[in-house]
Amino acid sequence: MDNELLNNTLLVVLTSMVSLFYVISVSLYGSDFFKGNTFAKTYKQPVLIVTIVTHIAYIGFLTAPEGYRLNYSISMVMTMVALTLAVIYMFIEFSTKTEKTGFFILSFSAGAEILASILLFTSSGDGPSFSGLGIGIHLLAAIFSFSSIAIAGLYSFLYLLLFRQIKNNKFGFLFENLPNLEVLELLIKHAVAFGFLFLTITLLAGVIGSIQTSEIINLFDTRLIALITIWLFYGFSLFIKKLFGWDTIHMAYLLIFLFVLTTTLILLMSIFSPTFHGLSF
Repeated sequence: MDNELLNNTLLVVLTSMVSLFYVISVSLYGSDFFKGNTFAKTYKQPVLIVTIVTHIAYIGFLTAPEGYRLNYSISMVMTMVALTLAVIYMFIEFSTKTEKTGFFILSFSAGAEILASILLFTSSGDGPSFSGLGIGIHLLAAIFSFSSIAIAGLYSFLYLLLFRQIKNNKFGFLFENLPNLEVLELLIKHAVAFGFLFLTITLLAGVIGSIQTSEIINLFDTRLIALITIWLFYGFSLFIKKLFGWDTIHMAYLLIFLFVLTTTLILLMSIFSPTFHGLSF
């Protein structure tokens, strides 16, 4: 099938604009983090907001021909990952008043969006679409869940990196520019809370969507078991410190493991099945 995107000038422009805005956002956050640039510090957040709004509008135009329904194509999933990473980071930044980790999160977001744009330009972008509100929420919540898991994993990595530098009395660039360990721990908790919330919505919406489509839920499906296990681990990690006295170090290792596990599962599913269930909704 021919790539219809190339025949739509508006979508071509919007696709390029969204990628450009992400690059500009990353550049501003990076300039503030590495150089303490006053201009970047002043305008990085407004530019991020413009980037997110433009991205939402772009997805609206992109899905309008299909009745604003998302599909399971790799390009669509990647652009949604880019958007959800940016949105979750924005909420974390607003809620914690911490701006020094934006460069790391938004770099992944920009990379995902650039890859999505390349795939949109070089392929038909076709993929099975969902039908029904439950399945729609299920898909969106699943993407938000993965983005939250990725952010929690990255914050955990930064926490361990900074902890090791302090332990070895190496007070270098990262020590001077990253938030302190207490703030990073707070950021981890916020990311975990978002992850648990969206994983819960993913499971509930999946059940509702299955009822709508008359799909029989296989409780012994290994992928479903893996999702429930990750959900339990995330819920467990919210209270692990108070209930069992785990320190943030062990929690960070757990969150990094969950990120690696989740990413591996998604990669395997993208290879063997276009959707989590292997069905076209």
